[in-house]
Amino acid sequence: MSKKKIFIITLCVLITLSFIISYYFFSLTPYDNFFYNLIISLKSSITTEIFKVFTYIGGVISTIILIIIMLGIDRKKGIYFLINILVIITLNFILKNIFMRSRPIDINIITETGYSFPSGHTMTAVAAYGLIIYYLYRSNLKKYFRNILVILSLLLAVIIPISRVYLGVHYFSDITIGACISIIWLMIYTEYLKKKNI
Repeated sequence: MSKKKIFIITLCVLITLSFIISYYFFSLTPYDNFFYNLIISLKSSITTEIFKVFTYIGGVISTIILIIIMLGIDRKKGIYFLINILVIITLNFILKNIFMRSRPIDINIITETGYSFPSGHTMTAVAAYGLIIYYLYRSNLKKYFRNILVILSLLLAVIIPISRVYLGVHYFSDITIGACISIIWLMIYTEYLKKKNI
């Protein structure tokens, strides 16, 4: 494993641990409020509809469609993509039931059920589009076309989590830790895939 990957894993682990300690012994409210106020400053009827679309893109139906597309493009890579998603969903389920953090109750532009921490949409989006980026960089696509797809994947991995905070169903700390956990997983998983030449 490269020094860069080890650094990223270490950083994400430290961020995750510091947030968990703050969650149990201090307060994440100042952090959550600061970033929520930044995001909600964008509020308008048009922005709300845009973020609803991105939240839908990060939802179950869209993720299933994405899995089917990946399987159709390359069966082997698609199977490893499916494994990636299943691992993240399982991790998210376990962590939500460990922390049992309630969702925000005074903001909701949309309504969601279940626990809040960490964000499932975030974990899935970062894991899914992060792995797609890995596949893209190992593909034979022309550079300009590959770069366009990489940028689109990055935007989805960022905007889907932000949409969850904007719509009032997650705290910013939920998406921060969701992203960190998926990044840690991706660093390990892509190292495994690289060794298998996938």
